[in-house]
Amino acid sequence: MRKVIGKNLVLCLLLMLLIPVVSGADDAGGLFKRAYRSLEAGDYASAYTRFTELVNNYPGHQNRASYLFFKAKAGYYSDRFEMSLYDFRRFINEYPGSDYIPYAYFYLGNIQYRLSHPDEAVSDYIEAYSLSDDDRLDRTLLGSIEKAIPSGRVGFVEKIRKTSLKGDRRCRLLMATARGLIEKGSLQLISSLLGSCSGPEAAGLIERANDLLKRRVEVGVVLPISGDLKKYGEQLLDGIKMRTVEFTEATGLQLRPVIYDSRGDNVEAARIIKQMSAEGLTAAIGPLTSEATAVASAVLACGDMPLIIPAATQGGLTALSASSFQLQPNLDWQGIRMADLAVEWLGADTAVIITPTSPENLRMARAFAGRFEERGGTILGVEYFRARETNFGPYIRDIKSLVLGELLDSIVFLNDDGDTIEAEEVPVWVDCMYIPANAGQLRQLLPQINFYNLNTVYLGGDGWGNSTVYSLGEAVTKKCYFTSGLIKDEYGEQAQQFAAAFDRMYGHQPGRLEALGYDAMGLICEAIKTGHYSHSEITQYLSSIRNYNGASGTVTFGTHRENIALPVFKIIDGMPHRELFDLSQE
Repeated sequence: MRKVIGKNLVLCLLLMLLIPVVSGADDAGGLFKRAYRSLEAGDYASAYTRFTELVNNYPGHQNRASYLFFKAKAGYYSDRFEMSLYDFRRFINEYPGSDYIPYAYFYLGNIQYRLSHPDEAVSDYIEAYSLSDDDRLDRTLLGSIEKAIPSGRVGFVEKIRKTSLKGDRRCRLLMATARGLIEKGSLQLISSLLGSCSGPEAAGLIERANDLLKRRVEVGVVLPISGDLKKYGEQLLDGIKMRTVEFTEATGLQLRPVIYDSRGDNVEAARIIKQMSAEGLTAAIGPLTSEATAVASAVLACGDMPLIIPAATQGGLTALSASSFQLQPNLDWQGIRMADLAVEWLGADTAVIITPTSPENLRMARAFAGRFEERGGTILGVEYFRARETNFGPYIRDIKSLVLGELLDSIVFLNDDGDTIEAEEVPVWVDCMYIPANAGQLRQLLPQINFYNLNTVYLGGDGWGNSTVYSLGEAVTKKCYFTSGLIKDEYGEQAQQFAAAFDRMYGHQPGRLEALGYDAMGLICEAIKTGHYSHSEITQYLSSIRNYNGASGTVTFGTHRENIALPVFKIIDGMPHRELFDLSQE
C-alpha cells in the first residue's frame, strides 16, 4: 500500500495560511482566509459556504485541492454528512498524491461511524493509519478503531491481517484491534491475531482473552425448531440440553447453548452459521439435513469455528471447511466399508450390485464399486431399478446370465438327477451382492432373488436395519452383513446410562437423534474440560478423537473429519447383532 511522505497536520495548516501571502493580491486568498477563520472559530456554516464558493469559482486554482478538503471538513463539522462524504471521496479521487489523504480517510471513517456504519468506519480508519506519517493522527486513529470495532462485524480482521505494515507499527494496529475485539466479546481471533507480536502488552491481551474465553463458553445450535422438521430438531436439542446440564453440574464451568431456529430453510441455516462464526462462538452444532449442512459448511470455508454435524449422512460435507466434523457415518463410507468387508473377511473376488436410482443409493453403490475394484475385485454387473419397482425378475435374470451366459430358451438345464429344469431354477452362486436399498424395496426384492435360486452373501446399508427386513426370516435374508449408523445401541454401557438418565429428565426413552445430539455436545464438552477453548484448539482436539464411547456409538474421526467407526450387523433370529469387525481403519 502507498505510504504518504508528508508533513504533520499543524505544518500543513501553516503552509495553507501562507499560500495566499505568497500568491500576492489574490481574491481567492482573501476568501480562503475568511473561510478558514470561520472554520477555526466554529462558525462551520459560514466556513462551508465560503469553501464551497472557492471550489466552484476557482476550478483551476493551484490551491483547489485545499479548498475541496476544507469544504469537506467544514461540511463534516456542520453535520452535512452525506455531502461531506461525497467531497472527501471526490478529494481522494482527484488528488491521490496530496499530503491530506490520510486525514481525508480519517474524516471518512468519522462520518461512517456517525452514520452508524461501523464496518466501513473501521475500514477507512485502517486505510488512514496505513498512509499516515503523523504520530498524533496515529494515536487518534488507533483509539477510533478500538472504539468502532465493538459496534461492527469482524470481517475487517482479514483486511488488517493483509496490511503491508511491519514491526511495531503493525503490532500497534493489531493490539488496538484486539482491545476492540475484547470489548466486543469476539475473543476467538485474538491469540492468532497477536501471534506475531512480542512484548508484555500483546502477551497481556492474549492472556486476558484466554481468561475470558474460559468464562464465556457459548455453543451455537442451529436446528429447525419450527416448520415441517421441528420434531427432528427438537429431538436433537433434547440431547444437547441434557449433556449441557450434566457438564455444568459435574465441572462447575458455565457452558451456554445459543439456540437458533433455521426453520428448515437451507439459506437461513447458512446465514446463522456465518453470524455465529462472526460473533466468535466457541463452536457450533447443526444443521439437521445434508442440504442445509452443505450450504452452512461452505460458509465456514473462510472461517475456523468448529462445527459438529450431528445427523446429516451425505458424503463430502466436511470437505467444504477445515473445521467441520461429521458425527453420523456418511453414505459413501458405508459403501466403502462394505467393499472392505467383502475383500478382507469374505475373500470375495467378484460382486454384483442391485441399486435403486435415488441419489443416496447411487452414491453408496458407486462408493462400493470404486473401493471393491480398487482392492482388486471385479464388479460383474450393476442393475438399476426404479424406486417403486415390484417385479425384479428381469434384473435377477440379467445377473444370472452374467454367470451362465445368455439364458436362451434353446438351452437345456439339468439338475443333479438329470431332470430338465427351467433357467429360473438353475442355482447360481455369486461371491457377494451389494444392495443399498430401503426396507420396503428389500421386502419385495429378497424373496424374488430367493425364488430365482440366486445364491450369494448379501451386503447392505442403513435400509437393512429395519424390522420389515428382519421379519422375512433367515431363509430369505440368508447370510447378510450390513453397515448402519442408525440402529440404536440398547446394550452398551454408555447407551444404557444415557437412556436411564434421559428418561429421568424427560419422562420417556430417547431415540437415535437424541443420542446424536447428546454426543455432539459431549465431544465439545470433552474439549472444554481438557482445557481447549479457542477454535484452533478445539478443532485440533476433535481431529484426534479415536474410539470415543458415546451414547450413539463409537466415534473416530478420520483424515477428513468424518466418523469412520461404522458398526457392522448380521441378522440372527430376527434381530440385528453387531459383528466385531474393525472397520475404522481408513
